[in-house]
Amino acid sequence: MDAKTEAFRRLEEIVEVLRGPGGCPWDREQTLSDMSRYLLEEACEAVDAIHDSGGRPSPAVEEELGDVLLNVLLSARIAEEEGGFGIAQVADRIREKLVRRHPHVFGDAAGEKPAVRGASDVLTRWNAIKEGEKQAAGARPKSRLDGVPRSLPPLERGYELGRKAARAGFDWPSAEGALDKVEEELGEVKAAMRGDEGKERIEEELGDLLFAVVNLCRKVEVRPSDALRGTLSRFCERFAAIEERFPEVEKATLEEMEAVWNESKPGGAAANPGPHGGEG
Repeated sequence: MDAKTEAFRRLEEIVEVLRGPGGCPWDREQTLSDMSRYLLEEACEAVDAIHDSGGRPSPAVEEELGDVLLNVLLSARIAEEEGGFGIAQVADRIREKLVRRHPHVFGDAAGEKPAVRGASDVLTRWNAIKEGEKQAAGARPKSRLDGVPRSLPPLERGYELGRKAARAGFDWPSAEGALDKVEEELGEVKAAMRGDEGKERIEEELGDLLFAVVNLCRKVEVRPSDALRGTLSRFCERFAAIEERFPEVEKATLEEMEAVWNESKPGGAAANPGPHGGEG
């Protein structure tokens, strides 16, 4: 048994002990429904670690990927105990899918390896093979938007829905059209706030504005989650500067906090009028 297989098997044995008689009461109580939440949380923590490391391998990335793997093994173990599939079936299913959807690497049914012209060509072929599999199984999609997970974080889901709609031709010809839509939706938010239509209407218009911004991000090839993640990181750093200057920050005035906020930005206060007077 090679080192990789042995390491995987040792982890699998730990999961079996945790779920077995005399194992951990908490682990034994978990269901597949419970695991859906933990899988999402651990995947998000792994993404955070990857971003924090600048996209490079790090001990934090290693640890978080381990947490994701643990949750996959635990989910498969729960399913197996309930008479369903186990980790072997999970591994076989994804292995078969990868071979089937990479004919340019492994060959097709006739043993031929079709040529590809780059990553975009690979993606096009992948989607075509995927669609063929669904049709062969009799699973006809109700919409071209099917396949975007409902549990994706809203910014990512909005981005993917917009991308799928664009493939069908439902899109602005240029980023300028998407920017015009942002301005239009911002006007509708302002109108809703000036009117007396209530919170529900304002919420609806804010949702439209957010989706318009997501689509603008897509048109200029910026992932909205990356853009917002960067802004939130800068916000936390600048607010930390305020807390460092004013340990009892609640006693500071808004003007005092704004002054420190602007000092902490590139260019300092002279170049930045502040969050209430301009770019903030």
